[in-house]
Amino acid sequence: MTQRHLLDGAIGVVVLVVCAWVMYRPRVQGSDRYQAMVVPLANIMDVGFLVLSPIIVVLVGYQAPLFMLGICLMAIATGFVISYNIRAYEPLVGTPDRIHSIAAAANWSLFGASMVNIAYYTQLLMTLILLPLAAYTEDGVTLTSVILLILVIVAGYRGYLPAMNRLGDRTTAFNLAALFAVLAAFAVYNVAEAFSGRWDFPTYEPVVGSTELRQLLGLFAMVQGFEASRYIGNRFAGEVRIATMRWAQVISTAVFAALIALVLLPFGQFRPDADATAIFVVSREVSPYLPWLILVAAIGSQLSAITNATSSRSDLLIEATRGSIHRKYTFPILLVPAIMIVVFTNVTAAVAIASRVFALYFVLQSVIAVTLAFRAKAWAAVTASAVVGLVMLTITVFGLPI
Repeated sequence: MTQRHLLDGAIGVVVLVVCAWVMYRPRVQGSDRYQAMVVPLANIMDVGFLVLSPIIVVLVGYQAPLFMLGICLMAIATGFVISYNIRAYEPLVGTPDRIHSIAAAANWSLFGASMVNIAYYTQLLMTLILLPLAAYTEDGVTLTSVILLILVIVAGYRGYLPAMNRLGDRTTAFNLAALFAVLAAFAVYNVAEAFSGRWDFPTYEPVVGSTELRQLLGLFAMVQGFEASRYIGNRFAGEVRIATMRWAQVISTAVFAALIALVLLPFGQFRPDADATAIFVVSREVSPYLPWLILVAAIGSQLSAITNATSSRSDLLIEATRGSIHRKYTFPILLVPAIMIVVFTNVTAAVAIASRVFALYFVLQSVIAVTLAFRAKAWAAVTASAVVGLVMLTITVFGLPI
């Protein structure tokens, strides 16, 4: 074990402790704006971005920061539609209006997307656990993912999910701190390479064609999650949700861009394959501590994401069926299809499927925004929402798995 590896580990731990201390301070935890912002931020910045965003480097080489920024800007533009609907659609809830049928279709598409998303969360979690243990195989990921989802069905059926969600809410700050610690470890690597005179980018120019561009569209689910602000209206006022959603998107965009910039050098040096194992191939070369730091970030964030998504979509199903389904039966309805997705797809394919179904949800949200803006004769909003809808429709039709 070299002094450099020890330094990487020490700095990662220091960043983890300091960030967790800052975010667990009572003044921060008690702030309504923090509580409203952490919901979309935790959904956007789950550990999936650590695993999947570096794959962009494998696909497009050193142009990756520009492509990452482009994907994030698509998400920010789509956030405009969600913001508009918070202002314009939510006051119509409970009133007779034909637009509710579009909203119902959007909710059903969100429910379908969530099945895929839960499958992806579970596959990613098991990948992150098995890789540092040198036990990774695709069959192993599938088997352990199925077992975990069966356990979640049992927990939901027996009424244990609310307690698991409360635990997940308390660990969100720690999960985010762990993600920042991983970024710090990659930053240390770049600084060390610069001081040693090895900060020199090797030739790395993959051919970028239509297939690669469609694969980039298939990664849109990675920056999704901000729409969670639309569904916490029982806790926060509309303008608070809009402002904090925007801040969550700005912060996550900055972090995503920083990660891509920091992994350019090691990815250029070590040339991993374009799959979910890429970050581990590189992180082991950077420091033997780094895969374990990623694992720390993964366990809390992904378990929290799985249980929160399951619980919230259970609520959505009860609302959509007007209470005709007992809550305990909503869990197998939601998670048995997720198990089927786990069995028949790998994690990158599941992400592409999730991207396309979530894009369909945003298409329907754009239709709602266009309709309401047209009624209000807000032509700028009509144009912007229509453009966003067309972009999301493009992802729905053309997104590909890696």
